[in-house]
Amino acid sequence: MEDEQSSSSSITASTNQSGISTSGSLIVNRRRQEGNPVLKYVRNVRYEWGDIAPDFECGSTFAVIYLSFKYHKMHPNYVYSRLSARAENNYKNKVLLAFCNVEEPRHVLRELNMMCYRQSWTLVVCYSVEEAAEYIENFKLSQSKDVTFKKPNQSATDDARQKALEAAIGILTSARNISKTDAQRLLFNFGTLENICKADESQLALSPGLGPIKAKNLHAFLRCPLSS
Repeated sequence: MEDEQSSSSSITASTNQSGISTSGSLIVNRRRQEGNPVLKYVRNVRYEWGDIAPDFECGSTFAVIYLSFKYHKMHPNYVYSRLSARAENNYKNKVLLAFCNVEEPRHVLRELNMMCYRQSWTLVVCYSVEEAAEYIENFKLSQSKDVTFKKPNQSATDDARQKALEAAIGILTSARNISKTDAQRLLFNFGTLENICKADESQLALSPGLGPIKAKNLHAFLRCPLSS
């Protein structure tokens, strides 16, 4: 089996005009995943390297992005850029496979869960690279079945949610020195714009990257009377 996988790693999968692979194998993003220890445990399905947007393509409609909690803590903006990218969203089923490898995962788990909810991805948490590989294999093996994570007729709801998120970001970035990244983190941490408006300066300052000065500016901005 290892020899078979080694030979498959030299094959490049073909893609259609949408950038989605037409191969029957599990497709792996070489640029991002070469050297990932998870691949050592992918033994029950054949895989190939391919020029794809997600990290793993388990079928023409099934995309997987792989992330470790440690990496997210070091690069908090990385996964948002992946989940919101147009190419990564060109799939019916979209899974963020997150490897929990930190001692206190609650904050990271909450943040990832909220990101996935807002971007219409499914969060799947694993606790070892072996388990991650097993999930990827099962996703690939299930491609012949009607596997659907999204509810029917969800596009209108998703569009409305995205517009509401963009409006909230627009309001927050109107405050002095508040960047789009600051606004996104505030919404991830507090959940809603209403919760942000109710928070005091000390609570706002706890948001990653904000600090006391930005918190003071935002707190004052949110309490300015509307001009008539």
